[in-house]
Order: sequence, then structure tokens, then C-alpha cells
Amino acid sequence: MKIKGVLIGISPLHVIVSLFCLSMFTITGVGMGDYIIIGWGVLFAIVLLVIPAYNSYSVSKSYEKLLPEYERESKYYRIAGIHDAMLGKPVRIRGEVEKVKGKLICRPAFTINDGSCSIVAQHGAPIDLDIKVGDNVEVVGMVVKRFTFFGKMVIHLIGIKKTDKVESPEDSDKKRRRGKNRNRDGKADNADKAENTENTDNTEKTENTDNKEDTAAETSDEPSDEKNDETPKEETSAATGKSD
Repeated sequence: MKIKGVLIGISPLHVIVSLFCLSMFTITGVGMGDYIIIGWGVLFAIVLLVIPAYNSYSVSKSYEKLLPEYERESKYYRIAGIHDAMLGKPVRIRGEVEKVKGKLICRPAFTINDGSCSIVAQHGAPIDLDIKVGDNVEVVGMVVKRFTFFGKMVIHLIGIKKTDKVESPEDSDKKRRRGKNRNRDGKADNADKAENTENTDNTEKTENTDNKEDTAAETSDEPSDEKNDETPKEETSAATGKSD
């Protein structure tokens, strides 16, 4: 059942308790001939169902609000690498589901193995996803103790989704290294491009400067040629005058 798009769950245990209380009130009311007691029994049974439903709704709603933050801050860890110093920190793990428990009480717990080790990821509300044994999943949550202050470490599951394939820790490390190498190569390529651009700009500037100098030289040579051209004419005219 969903309320405002949020999945809520009421465990069969709550339903059984509420029905038992209603039956006791009904038997008492009929035996005493006071049907008001039956009315109180109905009201009490409804309250016994509303309280866990509201609790399930509030928990599911809080998980929806926390999920984006955990997805942003969590890092991928191998299960064997999770230790006591990581208590209270957001983590992300991937693996195959080995066991599924707690669905009837609306608190599902999944035992997940990623090839290095296994760990239990427990959710505090029902999940709108059919996860079975053998499914590959990715879990986002926080490392906690099973019983707050003692017990084994577990993942307080905030979000879970199915994946097509579970990567081995070695493959994941290889991908990380490839990503780092690509980043380094990208930086090197950018540096080479910048150097080539600078060299091209310098070459263009040099060519422009040379062209300007050639143009200036040609401009300065033109008047001298005109002067040289005018001088023979004057000398020729003067010689002609003398001969006359």
C-alpha cells in the first residue's frame, strides 16, 4: 500500500494482534450485553494498525530524503575492507544476494557477498522492489553495529537497486586506474594543445612582423627609385640645353 507515493507496510503480526484484541472486546461486550465495549474494541484495533502504518510511512519518507545525500557522499568499498573505524560512515557496496529475511515484518535484511566477504544490509521499512536470492544489487547505506553498541557490523540500508553484473574488486580497481590514466592523458593533451596554440600564435605574430617589415622596406625603397628616375631626366635636359 502507498500513501502519497510512499510505500508503507503493516506486518502480519500487527494484524493478528489487532484482530485478537477486537475478538476479546467483542466476546466481553456480548457476554455483558454492553455493545459499547465492542465499539471501543473496534477503535482500539484501528489504532493498533494506524500506529505501525504511520511509523512505516515516516521511516520510508526519511529514507527518500536521505538517499540523494548518501548517493553523493558514499564511496565504493569491498566488504572485506569494512572495519570498525568506518562506523557511522556512508558506504556503497555491490554483490550477490545470498539470503533474504524479514519481509514479513516489513524490515527486510539482505545478506550480500561481493567475492571478498559477506555482510547483512538491513532496511527499516518495506522496499518497493522484488529482490530475490541470486540477484546482483548495489547498496547504499551506513556502517553500524547490529545492536547499537555491540554485535557484528551491518549496513543500515538507505537505498538498494538491482544491477546486471557484479564487478569483481580487481575489475573495479582496474577501472579506477584507467579513469586516473585517462584524466592524466587528458591533462597532457590539453597541455600539448595549449603549447601548439601558443607556438602557432607566435609563428603568426612573427610572420605578421616580417610582412610589416617587408612592406615598410618596400615603401622606403619606392621614393629613392623615383628620385633616381628623376635625376637622369634633369641631367638629360641640362645636357640638351648646353648642346643647343
